[in-house]
Amino acid sequence: MSEPVPIHAEGIFIMGIDGGVWEDLIFEYLDRDHYYRGLMRSRETLLNELRTVMSNMQGFLDEETIKINGEVVRARVVDISLGFRGSFDRPYLEFYIYFKGNLKRGVNKYEDYYEEEVAEYDYEIVWLFPPGFKILDYEFAGEGSIMGNGNILRLMVKKGLRVGNYESITFEVP
Repeated sequence: MSEPVPIHAEGIFIMGIDGGVWEDLIFEYLDRDHYYRGLMRSRETLLNELRTVMSNMQGFLDEETIKINGEVVRARVVDISLGFRGSFDRPYLEFYIYFKGNLKRGVNKYEDYYEEEVAEYDYEIVWLFPPGFKILDYEFAGEGSIMGNGNILRLMVKKGLRVGNYESITFEVP
């Protein structure tokens, strides 16, 4: 029996005017042996597996250093869910993550320091800032573009790209 293989990920970060950030992180898998479907036969088995995966994700987050305006903030996994995209071959795990920093009028900066690695699959990241906020600059691996009224950042990373170590977004709060 083969393990599910991650094939794509997407992270959507939504920043509130209070500096709180909700992250919706989705990992899609190819699961030909239906490992995740099998877990659904027992509620207890499924919940134990989801608790373990959630704990593992929290461990990865604890290894990162996230800063907003130079102050370290802690990201917490709030919940997790399992779903399927059209068939039991295509499960996904969705993590709900939250962190909060202190914003100020004028220029602000989000920074994330984490272990460098090579992307094992394509992934996309979208940052949504409140209306009136303006993204001034960003530093990420991959290709990015500022959209909307300057308050949306879309990033795309292709499999095989070296990522990590440092990323940042400099933005203005009115």
